[in-house]
Amino acid sequence: MKTLFCWAFILTTTLVADAQGSMEAMSNFSLTNAVYSAIGSSVNRSLGWTFQPTVDLEVTALGAFDYILSGSQQIQVGLWDASGVLLASEIINAASTPNNQSLYQSIPPAWLAANQTYFLAAYLMNSPAGAFQFYAVGPDVDEPGGQATMSPEIQLGSIAYTPDAGFAFPSITEGSGGDAVIAPNFQFQAVPEPSTFCLLGGGLAGWLFIRRKIKSPAAGA
Repeated sequence: MKTLFCWAFILTTTLVADAQGSMEAMSNFSLTNAVYSAIGSSVNRSLGWTFQPTVDLEVTALGAFDYILSGSQQIQVGLWDASGVLLASEIINAASTPNNQSLYQSIPPAWLAANQTYFLAAYLMNSPAGAFQFYAVGPDVDEPGGQATMSPEIQLGSIAYTPDAGFAFPSITEGSGGDAVIAPNFQFQAVPEPSTFCLLGGGLAGWLFIRRKIKSPAAGA
C-alpha cells in the first residue's frame, strides 16, 4: 500500500509539473554598454557556457537566442556532461517555438543531477564556415560586460567553446562564476525527490488505515 501511494504521489506531481510548463535556464541578459555591439569576431566554433543545477531536473527543450538567427539560418545546440558525453542535441531555426528572447525545440527529457557540471553550446550551421558573432557577459568579460539572468535552479559557470571548428563538446572554458556566451539556452522542469513523496504517501496511507479502523465499529453496528 505504501509503495502504491508513493508512485501515486510521484505521478501526480509529474502531471502537475507538466501542467505548469517548463522554466527557462537563462531568461534574459543585459549589457553594461547601452549600444548592443557584438564583441566576438566571426568564429567557426561551438560556443556556450557551463552550469550546475541546484536541484535534480529534466531538460525538456533546447534553444538559442533569437538575435543570432536570421532568415534561413540554423543553429545546432548540444548538451554534454562533464566527461564529454552528448546528452541531447537539436536544431533551432526561425520556425522554432519562441519564448522570451529564445527559440526552442522540444527534446525527450534529459535528466540532470544536482550539483554536477554540464556544458551547453551552439553552432551556427549554414552561415559561411559556420561563423557567427555573439554577445558575452559576466564579471570576467571586459567589453561590453553585463550579466545573464538565470533561473534560481541554475548556477552559471564559465564560458565554454570548442578548440576546433564544428559542432563538438566545448572542452575549453574561460572565466568563472557568471560568464557566458549568449547563444544557447534550454528549458527544464524540476524533478521532485521520490523520498519526499514516498514519505508523504506512506503518511497518507497510514492516516487512511487509522481512519478506516476508527470507522469500522460504527459501520458494523
